[in-house]
Amino acid sequence: MTSHSTVFLYGTLCDLTLLEIVAGEAVFASPATLGDHAVFWAKDQSFPIIVEADGETAEGILVEISAAAKARLDFYEVGFGYYLLPCTVVQGEAETAAEVYFAEPRRWTPGALWSLTDWQSKFGILTREAARDYIGLYANKTPQEAAQLFGQVRNRAASRLRARMSPSPSAFDPSPTREDVAIKSSHRPLMDFFDVVEETLQFQTFAGGRSNEVQRISLLGGDAVTVLPYDPATDQVLVIRQFRHGAFSRGDANPWCVEPAAGRIDPFETPEDAALRELREETGVVARDLHRIASYYPTPAAVSEHLTSFVATCDLSGKDGHIGGLAGENEDIMSHVIPFSLLMDLVQSGAANTGPLVLSALWLQNERHRLG
Repeated sequence: MTSHSTVFLYGTLCDLTLLEIVAGEAVFASPATLGDHAVFWAKDQSFPIIVEADGETAEGILVEISAAAKARLDFYEVGFGYYLLPCTVVQGEAETAAEVYFAEPRRWTPGALWSLTDWQSKFGILTREAARDYIGLYANKTPQEAAQLFGQVRNRAASRLRARMSPSPSAFDPSPTREDVAIKSSHRPLMDFFDVVEETLQFQTFAGGRSNEVQRISLLGGDAVTVLPYDPATDQVLVIRQFRHGAFSRGDANPWCVEPAAGRIDPFETPEDAALRELREETGVVARDLHRIASYYPTPAAVSEHLTSFVATCDLSGKDGHIGGLAGENEDIMSHVIPFSLLMDLVQSGAANTGPLVLSALWLQNERHRLG
């Protein structure tokens, strides 16, 4: 006989669509309350905490879930410091014994009173999208290991949502769409800091038929930006160097690549916001103006990453030799301020060995006359 647990939920899992994604099965829920408690947003976060509050009443739902579903809910909650504790809730007129996910003491600070409706409006779509991938880590990660990867999972989910909302413009007619691809099988052989998807599929051919079944493997990464700083007063640019594992794994004897500043676009961030933030974090430079070059797939045959590249006009005085990056991300980034003419020499020699830098240099070669 399968055992069941009775759990009182008060936060994001009151969204029944999210709850069933996490639980992996249909869940029956009924309204319930927990006395002398209140639910608040965790300060500066997108989720709630429940705290003791005399005379207050926390509203939520009561669910009875299987052992398998409870294990999945534990996985979803424990990595972020939430643990089940026994309590007594009120369902209708009756008191019922249940368990509640309480946050570790002092881990999160209470903010404003929680609103499920506000959360659903602002964060619901992204959280549901991310949860479908996050729960896929259940098979091979501890809750704590998975929680360390949550930011990457969420960024990839945000990238998919951007792609759906703003697909690439069509260059030619007639133009096939995703509906013209038939997926026969799909699985994730690796889900970690990066994600890998392996699929067998057929796609529409230009002759009007279907391709043979083909196997394709892609590395999934979030959307990102690059930004090349340019000082029109001195006709200088700032490029960075940092260790790159891709170049190292290829066997390059010089895996410290020359690049523009770059980084992931956070959820709810625009590419422009991300470019300004990454420029400050990696180089200490504050941009005066941003000039968009293009948005593009650098390696669409096998990598989902989508880039937006910018040139930023700025004052580069005192920035040569700056060591930047976030210690929490193990970044070690050296800035070099060089004449624009030297940048073009680096492009010609191949020392400028990253695609976004070459693209940005060629754009700047044509456009810098108007940036002064």
